[in-house]
Amino acid sequence: MRDSIVLKRSYACSIDQLWEALTNAEAMSEWLMPCDIKPALGHKFQFKTKPKGGFDGIVHCEILTVVPKERLVFSWCSGKMKTKVSFQLIDKGDTVDLNFIHSGFDGIFERFFVRQILSNGWKKKLLTVNLTAYLKK
Repeated sequence: MRDSIVLKRSYACSIDQLWEALTNAEAMSEWLMPCDIKPALGHKFQFKTKPKGGFDGIVHCEILTVVPKERLVFSWCSGKMKTKVSFQLIDKGDTVDLNFIHSGFDGIFERFFVRQILSNGWKKKLLTVNLTAYLKK
């Protein structure tokens, strides 16, 4: 997991609320990036953001695993980069634990530069401001 982004967080919400935030296109577009996600195996979707440098602003994804209210895995591809994002939810009653892994960073550029940029973004989106604020609405 050395070449992965691994984050863990507990949210004071129901499992239904967190699952909805991760699988509903309108919700995820609000706290992460505009997208057209659907929690259906094989569904292809995109995240869209502002282009920057050599990045065209589009992340191409495909749902690889869906276990409702437990696990969501999708590919995360941009340019030559082909990685995987995994969300595991653990219902604790009053809270939900989220285990997040973004894996598959190959090559020196991806392992060090891209992984660091995405790590900072995921920390902001998952651990601090965005998702937490969305779930409090």
